[in-house]
Amino acid sequence: MGTNTDPYQPLEKKLRITRSILEVLRDFRHPVAIVTKSPLILGDLDILSEIAAMELAKAALFVTTLDRKLARVMEPRAGTPARRLQAVRGLTDAGISAGVMFTPAIPALNDHEMEVVLEAAKAAGSRSEGYVPLRLPLESKDLFRELLKTKVPVRARHVMTLVRQMRSGKDCDAT
Repeated sequence: MGTNTDPYQPLEKKLRITRSILEVLRDFRHPVAIVTKSPLILGDLDILSEIAAMELAKAALFVTTLDRKLARVMEPRAGTPARRLQAVRGLTDAGISAGVMFTPAIPALNDHEMEVVLEAAKAAGSRSEGYVPLRLPLESKDLFRELLKTKVPVRARHVMTLVRQMRSGKDCDAT
């Protein structure tokens, strides 16, 4: 759950759709892996713990930076990096296999933090860590360029130059 849209959007507090899905998965002993940016996952510790006791649950939180200011620029409505790491701790303390993904790794913006973030993840109890370089498919490249121009204009050109160097001169290369 969460590979295209985070299952723990702020509205989840009220609607509890993810929780309802987890209840069905638990009742039918169906495995679940959740990826999220939100500490709201801790609201479902009870159900996730039950599923994890059957060895059928995993979770991963995205932590793209430890710099709170940069986090607000990159993910303005997501939980703070510290709260995400606290969520990792809460999950692992409850017996749920939790990991951290450093994604997206953006050259000249957050890539220098990768080791520090992954060390913080390990210290928070993460059982697996990984990273994914920035991808800019379809219209996301235009949105990303606009974000760079408005939020980090001094670095915008350099970041895009490095992105193109990673992708054979293109903003995105699916191969």
